[in-house]
Amino acid sequence: MKYRLFFICLIFSVAEVQAKCSDEARAGVNWTGCDKSGLDLSAVDLQGAILRRVNFSNTNLSKARLQAADLSFANLQNTNFSNSRMERVRLNNAKITASDFTQAVMDEARFSRAKIQQTTFTESKLNKTDFYEASITQGQFDNAWLEKANFSRSRLSSASFQNVNATSAIFNQADLENADFSNAILKSAKFEEANLLNASFNQADLSSASIRDAVIDGASFEKALLSSTIWVKYQRCRNGSVGVCR
Repeated sequence: MKYRLFFICLIFSVAEVQAKCSDEARAGVNWTGCDKSGLDLSAVDLQGAILRRVNFSNTNLSKARLQAADLSFANLQNTNFSNSRMERVRLNNAKITASDFTQAVMDEARFSRAKIQQTTFTESKLNKTDFYEASITQGQFDNAWLEKANFSRSRLSSASFQNVNATSAIFNQADLENADFSNAILKSAKFEEANLLNASFNQADLSSASIRDAVIDGASFEKALLSSTIWVKYQRCRNGSVGVCR
């Protein structure tokens, strides 16, 4: 009798999970572990939805509302999030490949330990976003807003940050080899103990920023603004320093 009850409960549990996956897109929906690949979900309202381990590969979520949704451990391959609203969304440990976040609003989002490849965040808003220990290959952040974003201990080799506004952003202990910060606003940003081998900061504004104990071999600072910048060996650059810390 005990085993019969167990199997009956198990059957109902499986049915419940399947029912959740068949639920229509709506705010707060629970699609945990569901396969939602290849769908057109543009402009849907998924605010506060539970989307952990969901498969959104090849799915169109452009202009969708995903504020405070949980996509931790999600599979996001060739997923379109362009122009979507994603404030406070959680994408921790997500696998993101060849996806598009162009002009998405993602302030206070979380990408901790996410694996991100060939993905664009061009012109997106990522203020106070957390990329702690994220692995980002060929990431495109050009013209994005990254004020107070946290990239500590992340891997960002060859990433493009041209023309970003990353005031007070944190890149401590990050791997930024060959990264491009040309024309970026990096006032009060921190690059302490970061790997900046062959990185480009040409014409960037690094006023009051810190690159203390960073590795800067081969890095370029042509016409960069370095007023009150904390240099590698704790030296504070003079006000008006350009290109060279004096």
